Amino acid sequence: MRGETLTPRRDESRLINPCGRCDLCGSLVRCSRFVRCALCILCGSSALNPCRVSAQQAAARPEPQAEILASVEVRRDRFQYHFENPSSIDTPFTVPHFFEQRYVADNVWALLTVRYTAGVRWETSIGATPQRTATADDYDTFFDPEGTIWVSGTTGGASIRSFRVVQKADIGHAGAVTFAAGFRLRIDLADFQLGHKTVTRNGALVLATDVTSPETTSSQLREVFVGATAAMDLGPRWRLSIDGESSPLAVGRLLVRLPEKYPGQDLVFAARAIAGTARVTLARGHVRWPLELSLEAGRTWSYRSTARLSYDQLGARVAFGRAWP
Repeated sequence: MRGETLTPRRDESRLINPCGRCDLCGSLVRCSRFVRCALCILCGSSALNPCRVSAQQAAARPEPQAEILASVEVRRDRFQYHFENPSSIDTPFTVPHFFEQRYVADNVWALLTVRYTAGVRWETSIGATPQRTATADDYDTFFDPEGTIWVSGTTGGASIRSFRVVQKADIGHAGAVTFAAGFRLRIDLADFQLGHKTVTRNGALVLATDVTSPETTSSQLREVFVGATAAMDLGPRWRLSIDGESSPLAVGRLLVRLPEKYPGQDLVFAARAIAGTARVTLARGHVRWPLELSLEAGRTWSYRSTARLSYDQLGARVAFGRAWP
């Protein structure tokens, strides 16, 4: 067959196309469409990658006009209050004293989130938990003038339920980063149940008994925060985003009611702190039925040692909803 000219078959000429110059080796390559897509995945070459969605195309995708998401979130929440104020246990006068309350508020949350455009992009979210019994501590420490240290308090179960409201608005963009500001309010209501009370004097146990005297508390954490979100598309439908939020002035407000010891009185204490939250979200966006998977962590740092709020959170969320273009 030497000297003859071979004409490619129709199907071969249709599948074999010049792909251009490889970004890695600089050579001109010719390959089938399947091989071309495989090469673009392996080497990330924009010249070989007709399937790849560019950042400009991703940014040009319009956000839905409105979204409604229903979420289930599993959270590990631990918070502790520490306040110093004069009080007494065995003296007719007040002495230096502090008390601490610790709560284990782990729970499953149900949330409803609405995103909409009204001048700017808004997000409104409300959430609540069922009532569950968890561990709660309430201890007082007194420092008598002669050096005696008394510690008196209870540990036991408490019925806890929680609520949360978040309002957020986008305030600007810089490339793929979106800046936002908002307000967050969390309320935890606790009703102390049967508790085991101990009293120690300089570390030695003086009294141990069970108590049923009523005690209820209400904890409110209020945050005015600013945040930033960086997002990248993983394909035509999936998007990965990383969020960071910071509140330079988060206020924790603890209200304590002890009707037998202080009838008709509400004991109110406040602690100021810096709050920070980080979140990673994998979302199926730009579709009628969005799906989101996210992980979140956060904590607080108090300004004063005499009025402290220590709050640590960790959560995992699954959200599903409806979007309107």
